[in-house]
Amino acid sequence: MKRETHREPTKLIYKILPIALIVFTLASCSKKHHDPRVVLNTDYKDEILKGREALRVFLIGGSYGTSVSVSVDGKTVWSEGMGYANCELKSFAKPETKYRIGRSSQLFAAMLIARLQDEGKLNIKDSFRKYVPNYPAKQYDFSILNLGTHSAGFPETSDHLLLNKENPGDLRAFIQTTENDTLVYPPNEYYAVNDYGPCLLGILAETVCKKSYTKLVKEMLLDTLGLTETVLDNPTYITENRAAPYYRNFVAQVVNAPAIDSRFVAPAYGYLSTADDLNKLGQILLNKEFFSDKSYDLFFTKNTLNNGYVSEFGFGWNIYEDREGRKVYIQQGTTIGGSSFLESLY
Repeated sequence: MKRETHREPTKLIYKILPIALIVFTLASCSKKHHDPRVVLNTDYKDEILKGREALRVFLIGGSYGTSVSVSVDGKTVWSEGMGYANCELKSFAKPETKYRIGRSSQLFAAMLIARLQDEGKLNIKDSFRKYVPNYPAKQYDFSILNLGTHSAGFPETSDHLLLNKENPGDLRAFIQTTENDTLVYPPNEYYAVNDYGPCLLGILAETVCKKSYTKLVKEMLLDTLGLTETVLDNPTYITENRAAPYYRNFVAQVVNAPAIDSRFVAPAYGYLSTADDLNKLGQILLNKEFFSDKSYDLFFTKNTLNNGYVSEFGFGWNIYEDREGRKVYIQQGTTIGGSSFLESLY
């Protein structure tokens, strides 16, 4: 891809780079520092300076710390942290800083199911209950594809469920608390972003493989793809380079985020990662190095609803077009104490 020479600063990442990931966590403002993993490709000096300025404005306005990783044609050209990963310790954000990535965790659920289909263990178009028959029947039947495209009929949800003091112990316990709820619309008549879909995909994987969801993700995706800096957000573990989570209270003051344990909704919210690791994942998907062509079509094809309306969702991805008609694949997630944004641009 040819490098353009004149760009608006605020559109730097969006306009010119085939892969861009920014992971944010609430923190304080920034200082200059050195890190041996920082990548600043001088061929993109002007673009990086403009990108830094855009992020600096964001930091000042939102009091965030951030890590960014950008690749062009498969080569990382910019990777660094700005601001603090831990305000109290004055610990700088770095490329190796691990953040809560929120709903970007749903990528792993979608990829795991696609991999199981590649192995002939399931068919995306089948009913979910074909593989999980003990899940209570709803007033409408929904498919695995419906779950991955947020069109199964479940209502919208938010990360406030993570603050529930009566936290379900695990994924299956969470599903059991909602399994008798009715659907709010017929499958594929509408779409609504929710956490039930990816969590049911997790249950599906566990049922088919008779192994826990988190073990399957680690063995079939993280270890195989070399995503060594992506881990389950286990609050009891000492996790190297974990960013401290921050939060805004009711008067918009930055405070320490409340303690949460997202493992019971791991397919929806449960992972920590670095900007570099998710950048690597984006490269693998764009280069079509791991899944079948059928799976890539599944990820990168917008779902068409029954009325002919084309939604913005592929299986695990949001899909848009920019002003120049190029496909833009996005996954983003905001959760308590962290957020992430992954953009893949053809």
